[in-house]
Amino acid sequence: MIRLLILAVLSVVFLSACSDVGNLKDLVTPFEISDSLETATYPEAISWWRSLEKESPYVCVKEFGETDAGLPLHIVFINTSRNFNHESIKNSGKTLWLINNGIHPGEPDGIDASMLYAREILSRENFESEFNDLVIMIIPIYNVGGSLNRNCCSRANQNGPESYGFRGNARNLDLNRDFSKADSENARSFIKLFSKWNPDVYLETHVSNGADYPYTMTYLLSHPDKLTPPLNTYLSETISESLKSKMKGKGDEMIPYVNVFGTTPDSGFASFYDTPRYSTGFTALHNSIGLLTETHMLKPFKQRVVSTLNFLNSLGETLVEEGSHVKEARAAANMYLSKQQEFTIDWEIDDSQVDLLDFKGYEAFYDTSEVTGELQLYYDRSKQWEKQIPYLAHLKAKTIVSAPSYYLVPSSWDQVVQRLELNAVEMKLIGQDTIIEFSAYQITDFESSSSPYESHYYHSNVEVEKSSVKREIRANSYYLISTNQLKRRLLVEMLEPKGPDSYFNWNFYDEILQQKEWFSSYVFDPEASEMIKDPEILKALEVFVSKDSTNRNNSRAKLAFLYKQSSHYEGDRHMIYPVYRIE
Repeated sequence: MIRLLILAVLSVVFLSACSDVGNLKDLVTPFEISDSLETATYPEAISWWRSLEKESPYVCVKEFGETDAGLPLHIVFINTSRNFNHESIKNSGKTLWLINNGIHPGEPDGIDASMLYAREILSRENFESEFNDLVIMIIPIYNVGGSLNRNCCSRANQNGPESYGFRGNARNLDLNRDFSKADSENARSFIKLFSKWNPDVYLETHVSNGADYPYTMTYLLSHPDKLTPPLNTYLSETISESLKSKMKGKGDEMIPYVNVFGTTPDSGFASFYDTPRYSTGFTALHNSIGLLTETHMLKPFKQRVVSTLNFLNSLGETLVEEGSHVKEARAAANMYLSKQQEFTIDWEIDDSQVDLLDFKGYEAFYDTSEVTGELQLYYDRSKQWEKQIPYLAHLKAKTIVSAPSYYLVPSSWDQVVQRLELNAVEMKLIGQDTIIEFSAYQITDFESSSSPYESHYYHSNVEVEKSSVKREIRANSYYLISTNQLKRRLLVEMLEPKGPDSYFNWNFYDEILQQKEWFSSYVFDPEASEMIKDPEILKALEVFVSKDSTNRNNSRAKLAFLYKQSSHYEGDRHMIYPVYRIE
């Protein structure tokens, strides 16, 4: 009884700290004050949301983590129940919709549209009844450091606003390439938030680059072919169709993201392949529905903000109608995932399946550039066309792996352990010396980028050979991680080295790629002479030499080959991927 009284008092205190009834119509946004020419700065945005919190009992603003800029991230909750406690919301059965704005602060449309949307729905007389089963969570500005790096001109292709933030964050990282590797404080804070709240639907707001065309709004989905059934068909056949219909009904027809650069869309284009470094690829690992808006950069800023507002309304309406079905589809996907054995960890465009997309475009032409003297692409907006164009909407499996029963992850690579913990992966440290039989990968080939990409020399085209090993695992040196958990897909895609955004490909295990001990030729040569008396070793050396003519007269290469066949070579560590599989 005492515990219930304490909880009741705390609930009243908590609610009163986040609410007061007031007049929302007086809350004019920075966007409106500037006559639609400016986007809110970070201080202006947080101040406005705090003001909304004071005026509405349905709103609560919280800090939820750190950023590389040294300033906090904020999350805004909108809930008809006037309750903002995690357990209460989790147990309410309501649909959770997370909106993330300002990941690229130079693309600020969602920052301002979210303010307009929140004020609009909270002002409705039927707000409580309409949004009774939906909790909206809004990140006002995710890339705080980029937002503070205010400028007028870094978006050369973009038509307004008059000033805006910068794409890179305080460490010059692109945060929409950081969801799997989590280099930034922003990403680590986000992943903790996402793991805790487990939103059903995630929306991220952007502005596009690329071709010119009449549409203001284009959109991306977590690629349906990559989603766990039945989320794949539910997203493509229900959610997507509802959004297109509602946007068209608002006089704001939209089209899938126009994935065209350096050419024109009239010959068709392919859908975007969102690996887990991107938000919609990351959300797919958690069986959450991911969506992303891309307003057209050449449209006026006001027009883009209005279009983003239209999309927010359309998605809100869809989730009011479909909320229970969204949760059912996610539950079914989680059940499917728990039994899934084979996982596609890399995909490619399926050019054998070609859809036809109704598309409106501008006539393109080429003329000689006065600057380069070469032909330059131009669009004639006075000449609009409408036709069906080829659309490569489907992916096909490129790399398939089976899920092991367990992974063994070394505790010494703490950066990986920390990222697994952020994602709420269940792990158990093996506390005593234990002999375990497992499978180990040898990295037999890989390529690395020739220049840094997002602070890494990223690996790709990884090849491995798997072998069985029985070895003693020292106490406290490895975590035992069962794949029989909700994070099953995340574990496979992050820990299998051939996954495009695996921890291996993002350089977290590069230490194993360097050989630590070598030899002096004059010391090892006599031993090598004894080794080749073994016919099998001699044959292997001859094959090695025959494969590459440069080895024929390369004494060091021959000795190095034999060294790797000797007991001196650290063959249990060099090129051996230290994450093991218990099949």
